[in-house]
Amino acid sequence: MAGTSGAGSAGEGDTTTEFSAPPEQRTASDDFAGTRQLSETDALLKGTDVADSDEASFTVLERRTCLNLLAGQDIGRVAFTIEGDAAPTVLPVNYVLTHDTIVFRSSLAGTIMRHARGHASFQVDHFDKERREGWSVLATGRCRWVRDEDELARIPQGRLPRPWAAGDRDQVLKILPGRVSGRQISRP
Repeated sequence: MAGTSGAGSAGEGDTTTEFSAPPEQRTASDDFAGTRQLSETDALLKGTDVADSDEASFTVLERRTCLNLLAGQDIGRVAFTIEGDAAPTVLPVNYVLTHDTIVFRSSLAGTIMRHARGHASFQVDHFDKERREGWSVLATGRCRWVRDEDELARIPQGRLPRPWAAGDRDQVLKILPGRVSGRQISRP
């Protein structure tokens, strides 16, 4: 638990808890550069096995495979912190992955617009409960409001999904993934 600072120099006996920025992110281009899609076979084979048995195989997925899996879905969860809250807020959104960038819509007065700009995480997964297998991908990076007309024009027309939520969702946000990780469990 956090306490008060001792009389020593900075870092010596100091037990206060200070806010620290997330670890440095790998940078991603602000441009919507091309996204290379993997074939379905490649998507399933890319990764490093860390545990394998007769019952199940646990695989850590490579970045390109994770992005390919993100590109194949259209519903994910945005996680962010609201100042003063002890736990993160996680909200579902309809999204598209275009040129390795996660793009989704929000309303101007929405919670995501008010609080998610800055660092955010984005998670997508797919599970087969009957076979007890599936995958999960987590992307973390900068979330920002896309307002520049030229940048909006670079988003392929018709690619932004229609939000399930009622009301106008006419503001566009994007997450530039810095860190991307994924896990897969499969059975023989």
